[in-house]
Amino acid sequence: MNAPAHPLVYDPKSPPLLPFSDQVIAAFADGRDTPRAYLERCLDIIAEREPAVLAFVCRDDVGARNAADAATERYKHGRPLSLMDGCPVAVKDIIETVDMPTQMNSPIYAGWQSGRDAASVYALRQSGAVIVGKTVTTEFASGASGPTRNPFDPTRTPGGSSSGTAAAVGAGMVPGGLGTQTAGSVVRPAAYCGAYGFKPTHAALNMGGIHPISHSHDTLGTIASSIDACWRLAYQIAHHVGGTSPHPGLVGPAALGAGVRPTRLIWLYTDGWKEVDGASINAFDGLMRELKQKGVEIVDRSDDDEIAKLEQLLAGVDVVASTITAYERRWPYLDYYHRDPSTLSPYLRDSIEKSAALTAADFRVTTEKRAQIRHQVAALGTRADGFITFTSSGPAPLGLDWTGSRSFQICQTLMSTPAFTIPLLEVEGLPLGVQLIGFVDQDERLARQAKWMAEACLA
Repeated sequence: MNAPAHPLVYDPKSPPLLPFSDQVIAAFADGRDTPRAYLERCLDIIAEREPAVLAFVCRDDVGARNAADAATERYKHGRPLSLMDGCPVAVKDIIETVDMPTQMNSPIYAGWQSGRDAASVYALRQSGAVIVGKTVTTEFASGASGPTRNPFDPTRTPGGSSSGTAAAVGAGMVPGGLGTQTAGSVVRPAAYCGAYGFKPTHAALNMGGIHPISHSHDTLGTIASSIDACWRLAYQIAHHVGGTSPHPGLVGPAALGAGVRPTRLIWLYTDGWKEVDGASINAFDGLMRELKQKGVEIVDRSDDDEIAKLEQLLAGVDVVASTITAYERRWPYLDYYHRDPSTLSPYLRDSIEKSAALTAADFRVTTEKRAQIRHQVAALGTRADGFITFTSSGPAPLGLDWTGSRSFQICQTLMSTPAFTIPLLEVEGLPLGVQLIGFVDQDERLARQAKWMAEACLA
């Protein structure tokens, strides 16, 4: 994607994303660069851009430097721990860290420390990753927004709820970080901030030590400067701590290898299509033509009755997903509410009150509808490599209070399928993500197809 014409909060001549690639690793290995020097460059960029972006809640520069020094020594002696050794990483502030508070953008947890690392943070430390700091989240990843601004335009939302991680990566402060998704909270902010985002198959990454919202929808994901970096971060988590039981964890190699061109993709419309403006549709149409020219067959609901059936099932799916999430969220949120409702934002209080009125019958009806959708998605697995659609219904909206529509993301969360967002398009100088959605537990296949698409369409 070319440097946007819209005024940025940092110099548009600078690379918008900070790579952590095979070339970076090779430079560490032969001594041309070191993890400590790389970290210092990150800290310099943070010092320059953070006052305008406000991505971080807190940082541990001393701890990060110590970790980078240890990684430098390992490379010096030819003993790196993994392909992520020495990689600076940002962590969403609903994910526990032993050395920094986990405050969840809520006064309830001001200054709170659990005394442990979340499973994902533990795994990344075991891989040699350098934990730089905690990033802004919306309130409990489901309520009021934080102060973070979009790195492409400070008057626009960075998206939520993984606001700070997406903005930190999009502003080139760090090459990767952790986010979570219960509706659209990994891929939407990644798209708004011009980054890559990976929401794996539900439960494929260990959720231990992460504040809950909805057990059957909460998913740990990665936001990074490339498909490779997204995958490698996720792989290390699965390698060290597996998935969320009973899922054994993400399957695949430490490194993806070459991208693979998808043979056939389903153009998925969903309820989001009616929200999209003309300029965004034109940009997407152009991409579809380009993919067809490169040998990818694109089919949609007009070509296949089974695809049309899925689109029908997905109509109104936001209500289905939000009912399931609200019912599962009653603990611990009702406990917070009854202890002291003044500690919650008006938006979250209202949401919790509505969730209290839900019944087991409501939950049963919506989970049955979800099962129908998942069955239909699985049936399409023999007819296509995956689905392609927008990541969001347009570029990041103006204002910081609303984190954007979730119409294009909620379907894949409900479907339990893996998804990538790729920063392939721009509208009026702002990034517009393209979403590639796969099938359950076919994450590696999807990742390699996303890698091919990024290389083929951004060349």
